[in-house]
Amino acid sequence: MRKVLSILIVCIFSLPAIVAAKDLGVGAYMGVHRPALEDLNENEFISPIAGFATVFNDEIDNNVVRLNFKNPLPELELGVNAGLEFQWPLSDEYIFLFGGGTWEASSRAITKGGFYAQGEPATVTNERVAKISYNEFYFGLRKNIGGKGTRYKAYYRLTLNEIFDVDYREDLVFLFTSGKADGVKKTIIMQSQASGLLAFQPGFGFEYQPRRWMSFAVDASYLIGFKRVTLKDGKSDSNFLPTDNLVLWLPQRVDAGSQEIGYLGQDPQEITEYTTMRLNFDGWKLLFKMNLYF
Repeated sequence: MRKVLSILIVCIFSLPAIVAAKDLGVGAYMGVHRPALEDLNENEFISPIAGFATVFNDEIDNNVVRLNFKNPLPELELGVNAGLEFQWPLSDEYIFLFGGGTWEASSRAITKGGFYAQGEPATVTNERVAKISYNEFYFGLRKNIGGKGTRYKAYYRLTLNEIFDVDYREDLVFLFTSGKADGVKKTIIMQSQASGLLAFQPGFGFEYQPRRWMSFAVDASYLIGFKRVTLKDGKSDSNFLPTDNLVLWLPQRVDAGSQEIGYLGQDPQEITEYTTMRLNFDGWKLLFKMNLYF
């Protein structure tokens, strides 16, 4: 939500600087976008925490046991999309659009189960939280298709969008409720980013203009990307210690060669069972707008 609040603050404080522009319209918008993100929703979100744990039986004989802890995340639902849009009338029928905004969505799950720590079995409560966001700017045309000279207008719009600054973060928090680590909290934080993505966004909307200088609008559109993007620059931070005697395979990891992020298979037998994750941002948007005209 911090990015959403930031863009709304920009919307408010930008208004005085543009009042002097002739025939200019400026509006703040807020709504929702639900991108497909199949590799995230259908693969990485169900990836477990796998690996091996050493269990101490006595001073001589130790066992190495396989670990496969699952806490699948629900699919991402609607994320908040907010921003600022400028309008320059080219004629009564066509309007040039330019704008930018931000989007953010999250998913959260909690489960209890068996784990290991410090050489013995334990139980944990695990909270798993994923957050993804992006920024965008766009330009294009709006064509009014009715309502000339009235308070009500319908319109088509088509924009070329640049999505950038894609950030993904996943937090894994373990609260141990038994064993030697009873009451101890362990965390793993995984972060990664993706570069830009070009997309078309066709849409259709309605506008109500009760005053010459003000209007309200709602439009539905569909974002269509030219390609999928791959998360890179991944890193993970953890406060698990060598004395916990764990070798963990996390739900995602950075490929040593390509530096791309991969997701772990559901029931991995080898540490090599990671698949490159590619993100598809195609999906519907529904936006509500308030415009001011000068």
